Amino acid sequence: MKDFLTAMAQIDFLVWLWVFVFVFAVHEVEEWNILKWYQRNYVDLPPSTNKATRAWIVFVILVGSVWCAVATLPGDPVIAAYVLLPAIAIVMQNAIQHVYWQYYFKQYAPGIITAILCLIPLGIFLFIIAVWHKLVPIWYVGILSLLIIPGLVQTVKAKNRMTPQIRAIHNLGIKLAELLERFA
Repeated sequence: MKDFLTAMAQIDFLVWLWVFVFVFAVHEVEEWNILKWYQRNYVDLPPSTNKATRAWIVFVILVGSVWCAVATLPGDPVIAAYVLLPAIAIVMQNAIQHVYWQYYFKQYAPGIITAILCLIPLGIFLFIIAVWHKLVPIWYVGILSLLIIPGLVQTVKAKNRMTPQIRAIHNLGIKLAELLERFA
């Protein structure tokens, strides 16, 4: 196992960042039909539609891809680590939320498979590699890790109500869908 991890650590960090973005995109596609899940589980869902939910999914994949491109374009893994690790922390928070939702709602939470099998392990791996290769100091990863906690606490406290962040995502999706319909 140690040899396997050592071999993985030898792969260029910039490549690993793009792998993470690809896995994130797969995670988002796993959520393609998440609206029905929201409708079953949340008492305060805004008037969202499949188009709105999918508009958000496509939008966030594009944002993640552009964020990674900006981070990796200079070709410097130090810059890339500082720029992209905060996004990875945000994605990690969401992945852990999926684990909680799976437990709380006791049913398949769209996104749980990629969250458990890919995003959480790969995110932890990238945090470790960034410190191991001295791309960022350990305190930087520590702060990013600590910043995940308030969102998770908010998720647990919310129970079957939307957190402000999840509500904002839905509202943005609704606005994006309306905008797309105007131009279609």
